[in-house]
Amino acid sequence: MTFRQAGNILATTVPFCAALLIGLFVSAMGQEAHAHDPGFDQAPAYFDLYTASIPPYTAPAPGGRIKGTLVPVVYEFLEERDIRFRASMLPWSAAYRRAETNPHALIFPLDRTAVREDKFHWILPLETTHYYLYGLRGRAKPDTSLEDIVRAGDKVSCTRNSIQCELLLKNGLPDANILRIEGASIPERRNLIIRQRNLYSVFDPVVYERLTTQNGIDGSRLIKLMKVGDMTSYLAANKEFPAAALNSLQTNPHQPADN
Repeated sequence: MTFRQAGNILATTVPFCAALLIGLFVSAMGQEAHAHDPGFDQAPAYFDLYTASIPPYTAPAPGGRIKGTLVPVVYEFLEERDIRFRASMLPWSAAYRRAETNPHALIFPLDRTAVREDKFHWILPLETTHYYLYGLRGRAKPDTSLEDIVRAGDKVSCTRNSIQCELLLKNGLPDANILRIEGASIPERRNLIIRQRNLYSVFDPVVYERLTTQNGIDGSRLIKLMKVGDMTSYLAANKEFPAAALNSLQTNPHQPADN
């Protein structure tokens, strides 16, 4: 081996070894940082509380606040258990996705279903909701059934990741007859029916009437048809919610401790 060849080997080997050592050092530091990351093994300063605009249960208020019949119930429940939180109102699909993937997330009102059962910790029952099929007045008959919709080849719209989609499947409506719309609000789904993009959707009558009145929309353009299900909504926590905080949520602060 000549001096030139030896020099070439050293020129190639030394940077490689240096890079390897640096990589191992960075990896070790990353593992140490991960092990001490507050988001990895302990509660953060604030938990993320997600909801969507579902009046009268939840709705936006001036100053970025959130109002609604369920808001004081949830806030009081969390404050009694010393759970510090930051509330955010998002489109439903986004709120659901964040609650499902963020280990420090809480969400309300979330309907409890078999599909969702193992994805969350179910903390506090809030409201029982009754869901109905709605159709376009003048096109839908009062006795329209899901079987009629299938025979006609029509579609029923629902918001993606919502309970409406699950109820339609549970009632036997084929997936081909379900129109899932990302982030679609009730007024948006109502307008699709008015424009005859599809002829049916599923709504909670209480929310439908409140939103159409609030937005100056003629709610009578649609007619309420068959009931598709009753569901109880909850305050729920992400499945990986920190254990100490989860224990606080599942403990009644007014119950005397055992001696």
